[in-house]
Parts: sequence; structure tokens; C-alpha cells
Amino acid sequence: MNSLRRGHIYWVTIPDEPGRKRRPALVLSPDIRNALAGDVIVVPLSSVIRDAPTHVRLRAGDGGIKVLSVVKCEQITTLQKERLVPIPIGGPLSSGRMQEIERAVLRAVGVMIPLE
Repeated sequence: MNSLRRGHIYWVTIPDEPGRKRRPALVLSPDIRNALAGDVIVVPLSSVIRDAPTHVRLRAGDGGIKVLSVVKCEQITTLQKERLVPIPIGGPLSSGRMQEIERAVLRAVGVMIPLE
């Protein structure tokens, strides 16, 4: 499998999710880890929009997604590479958007990052 890339969104199957439906997820793990490990660190996206301090909104078109979505940073997880379709949905998210997501992940694990 080609290396999965940090900042790109891929289709994934999350094992414990009801219905085992396919959903988009953002790869957070560094590229060097993605190349060497058998798994990747991801955060799932949802098109059900709810305001939360651990959610980051993405517009349609961001990273290749088709509809307004949120990155659910409180649901950070590790998946075996086989659970990801190996071709990204689109291009990488911007560095500014990735910084927002990184702050939301830190909030989700209890590191006090103020909302902006």
C-alpha cells in the first residue's frame, strides 16, 4: 500500500461503528510513521453538524469532501492501514486548518487550549 499522508482525507471503515459504514477520516499521524507502521492515527468526519469545542468545520471542497462536515477531534483513533482506501479523497488541508484541528485534539485530551 502507498504511504498514507498526514493532512489528507481518506475513506475508512471504523470497526466498532454501528453498521460498519464507510466514512471520511483525516490522517493525523506523521508521514514517517505512516510509512513505517502498520496503522495510522485518524480523526473521523461527520456531515451531522453540531457545535462543540472539539469539532472543526470543513467547507465542501476542503480536502476533497463534497459537503459541509466537521472533524470530530474527540474521536481520535488508530486504524490498521487495510481499513483505509489508499487513495485520498482530495488534496491536503491547509496548514491553518491543520493547526485548528491540532488545537481541538489537544482540547479533547484535556490540554487546556483556549477557544479562538
